[in-house]
Amino acid sequence: MKKLIYILLAMYPLFFSSCEDYFEPEQTGLVEGDVFYKDLNNLRIGLNAVYNLMQSQQYQLSEIIFGEAMSDNSWNKQDVEINEMGQLVNFQFNTENTYILQRYQINYQGINKANQVIRSAPYVDYRANGTSEKEIREVLGQAKLLRALFYFNLVKTYGGVSIQPEDVDLGNMVVPRSSLDEVYAYIEKDLREAILILRRGRYQLTEAGQIGVGGALGLLMKVLVYEASPGVKLTSVDKEQKWQEAREIGEFFIEGKNLTYNQILKFDENYPNESWESLAKRLVLDPSATKETVFAGQDVVSIHQLDEFDKIFRLEGEFSPESLIEINHYDYSGSGVSTNESWPCGGSLINSLGGTSSTIAITPTSDLNNQFQNDPRKLFTITGRTLSEYYKQEETSPQIGWFNYGNGMIFVKYYIFRSEGSTNGRNYRVMRYPEALLLFAEALNETGDSRKAVDYVNKIRQRARKLLDPDNPNSQYISIPAANFQDVAYAPYDVTRDAILKEKRIEMAGEFDRWFEIARLGILSERMASVYKNAPVEQPSGKIRERGKYFRKGVNEIFPIPQEEISISNGVIEQNFGY
Repeated sequence: MKKLIYILLAMYPLFFSSCEDYFEPEQTGLVEGDVFYKDLNNLRIGLNAVYNLMQSQQYQLSEIIFGEAMSDNSWNKQDVEINEMGQLVNFQFNTENTYILQRYQINYQGINKANQVIRSAPYVDYRANGTSEKEIREVLGQAKLLRALFYFNLVKTYGGVSIQPEDVDLGNMVVPRSSLDEVYAYIEKDLREAILILRRGRYQLTEAGQIGVGGALGLLMKVLVYEASPGVKLTSVDKEQKWQEAREIGEFFIEGKNLTYNQILKFDENYPNESWESLAKRLVLDPSATKETVFAGQDVVSIHQLDEFDKIFRLEGEFSPESLIEINHYDYSGSGVSTNESWPCGGSLINSLGGTSSTIAITPTSDLNNQFQNDPRKLFTITGRTLSEYYKQEETSPQIGWFNYGNGMIFVKYYIFRSEGSTNGRNYRVMRYPEALLLFAEALNETGDSRKAVDYVNKIRQRARKLLDPDNPNSQYISIPAANFQDVAYAPYDVTRDAILKEKRIEMAGEFDRWFEIARLGILSERMASVYKNAPVEQPSGKIRERGKYFRKGVNEIFPIPQEEISISNGVIEQNFGY
C-alpha cells in the first residue's frame, strides 16, 4: 500500500479539505504580513492541501473534459445528448455552463491554497526542531510550481485571468483580469524561481509523489513553447525569443549545459523593482547564492530518463524515472476513510469501471487510430473490439468493457489488470519526460537545428521499437514487423515539424492534453471541421453527431469567463469576446 505524501495517515483530517472552501481559512481585513503556517510541519500540511485538490474528481475530470473530450482524439457518449455536457462538447453552451464554472473554481482554489504556503514559507523559523532552509525551499518550490500549473490551466482555457495577490485584502476581493501576456509572465516567473529551490533529484520510496526540479523544467519548457506558438495571441512577446529560451532550458535539462541563476531567472530584465537580497530572502536561498552562481547542468541531466513504454502506465511504472509530475493516489479501497484520493476518472475511460454512468465517457476517434499504423505503442494506448491476448493473459477475466458509441474503441493507458488491485490506487500522470524531449525537439527545429530535432524524435521511437524486441515478453502480442517501424528521416523544417507533432500526438494520446495542443498550434478550426466531417452516426440509436459543426473561429478557441464571476464582480471582470 502506498505511503501518503509527507505525513502520517493518522493526520489525514488535517489536510482533507473541501473543494468548496474557495477562500480559506475564514478571515477578515487585510492579511498582509500575517502567515497561515508558522512551522515546517504545518507548511507541509498546507502543501498537502494543494496536492489533495489535484487528487480530487472535480480537478481530474475537468482535465479529461477540456483536455481530451473536446478534441479530435475522442468521441463521447455526450456528443448526441442535450444536457450541459452535450452542450459543452458541441459548442452550444452558454456562460452559465456548470463545467466551465467548475474548472474556473477548482483552479482558483488551488491558487489560493498555494498562496498560503508561498506567503508563509519565508517566515518559518528554520532553526526550530531541526528544520533546514533546504526543506523550506523545497516546499516553497513545489507550491510555486503548482500555482504556475493552475494559472497555466486557466490561461489556456479562458485567456487572461485575474492574478490573485499573495497578501489578500478580504474586503476588496475583486481583482480585474490581467492580460494574456501578464499571466504568462507571472507563470514563467513562478517556474523560474521554483527551479532554483526545488530538490535536484527525484523523490522516491516514502517521499514519492512530491515534485522535484525536473517537473519545473519540463513545465517551463511547455509554457515557453506555448508562448512561442501561433495560436497563443500575445501582443508584446518576441516569439522567436521564446523559442530560443525553450531551447536554452532544454539544453540545460536534457543536455547538461550550465546556466547561472541570472540566466535561469532572467533577473536583470525581469526584476527591475526587486533587489537580489530581497529575492534571496523571499526564496530562502542559501546566503552564498548570487546572480552569477552556476547551476550545473550535470545536476539535472541524469534525473529523468525514458522507461519501458509497456510498463509506465502499469502499477510497476508508477513514479517511473520518466515521470516529471505525477499525482499520488493512496489506495483506500474498502477502508471507507476517503474517496478523494482514489483515481476517480477510470469510468470515463473504460465502460466496466462505470463509464455508462460517468459525467463524460470518451473513446478514440478513427483519425487517432489511423496515426498508429505500424506503431507498436497502439497496443498500450487504444484497442478495439477485437481484444488482444495481452488483455486476457491473467487467469481471471479482465476488468474491461467497450463503449457502444463512436468508433467502438477504448483508451487503455489507465486499464487496470486484476492483479494490480482496485482502480482507487491508480496514479494520475500529469507530465512525462518524453513530452519534454518532444518540446525540446520542436524548439530545436524552430531555431534552425532540424537534424538534432529528428535525433530526439528518434530517441522516443527507438524506445518504442524495443516493444518489438523478441526478448520483450509482450512482443508476442504485437504483429508488426520491426522493419515496418523505422526512424524518422532527416528532412527540412516543415517535414520535421510535422513529424514532431505526429510523434507527440501518438506518444501522449489519451493523456488529457490534445485540445490545448491543437489550440496553441492555431489549428482548432480546421480540426473541428474534420471532426464534424468524419463524425460517425451513433449506434444503435441512429442519432447524428454534429460535434465541430457549431465551432466559431475567433471565439471558441477559449471559453467564457463564468457568468457567476462576472456578476459577483459587478462587471469589473470583463467577458471574453463573442460571449
